[in-house]
Amino acid sequence: MKVSADTLHRCVQEILEKTGETKEQARIAADIIVKCDARGISTHGSHMLNLIYLRRKVGQLQFPTKVELIRDNAATALLDGNDGLGQIAAVYAMQTAVEKANKYGIGAVLLRNTNNVGALAPYVELAAASKMIGLMFCNASPAMAPWGAMQQFFGTQPFAIGIYTGEETLFAADMATAQVARGKIRKAAREGKSIPENWALDEAGNPTTDPLKAIKGVLLPIGGAKGSAIAMAIDLVAGLLSGSNYATDVKAIHYPEGRAGVGCGMIVLDIAHFMDLDEYGNKMKEYLKKVRALQKAKDVQEILLPGESKQRKEHTAMIEGIELPEEEVKGINVALSELGMNLFLREL
Repeated sequence: MKVSADTLHRCVQEILEKTGETKEQARIAADIIVKCDARGISTHGSHMLNLIYLRRKVGQLQFPTKVELIRDNAATALLDGNDGLGQIAAVYAMQTAVEKANKYGIGAVLLRNTNNVGALAPYVELAAASKMIGLMFCNASPAMAPWGAMQQFFGTQPFAIGIYTGEETLFAADMATAQVARGKIRKAAREGKSIPENWALDEAGNPTTDPLKAIKGVLLPIGGAKGSAIAMAIDLVAGLLSGSNYATDVKAIHYPEGRAGVGCGMIVLDIAHFMDLDEYGNKMKEYLKKVRALQKAKDVQEILLPGESKQRKEHTAMIEGIELPEEEVKGINVALSELGMNLFLREL
């Protein structure tokens, strides 16, 4: 069903506030969560509210979120999320990297002890919108095996890059190092659907189309051994180097099995420190013009930049309404009622 984007934002913010988050930080988290819903990334949208509420209830998510500066050395910083909301800590970390890049040309920030941050594109877009280039990566609970192994050891380790284009549209590539984000497999399991055969292996090492067997088995990396190597590198930097959890010690937000201990890394380059912005803008304009003028593949109507289709979808949804599963809307309304709030989501 389709709901108002503004009302959904109010609902998400109010639920987070009522469960202990500050007003401003609840707004920041709601911005990220609703943006994911508007882009059709439902696995990282308001679906997360029930998981957040559960972890908060059992003491594995600390409100209000307190991001602590542990080390600050010119162009680098180490932050601790203190088991608070990942969305808030990640925004703070990216803003810190942007500030350092503005001053030094580059900013590198590691964030430890946080929770699931959701989709990464919104964070690297913060850098791109500041006329910079942003890279972000984070580790996750075990789902993949190192190449040659058959046992879950590290997560799907997503990474993203955002690039200022001189246009309203930003370059924003966001992907997991697995063939697919694990959230899509969990969604298939909830909906009773099968998955493609090349996404995962079951516990016996056989390809499977059963999402439940995939969750117990291992997800396959992109590019074979190359994807596995990238996933391990992300775990070593975002997890081990940051002082956060890594490998099998990272816990999933979906189950109350302990503090998540997710680690993230942000690296930002300020374009103006490397090239005059006017020169960069002219070169980028010409580059994009050439890309869009290329011969199109069969059945392709338009050549888009990475992330462009999601940004367009968001723009439309913010005006016309956001599609949410009816059960999800019911869950949000139940939470609002239990919290004693006179605010409800209704179908447009």
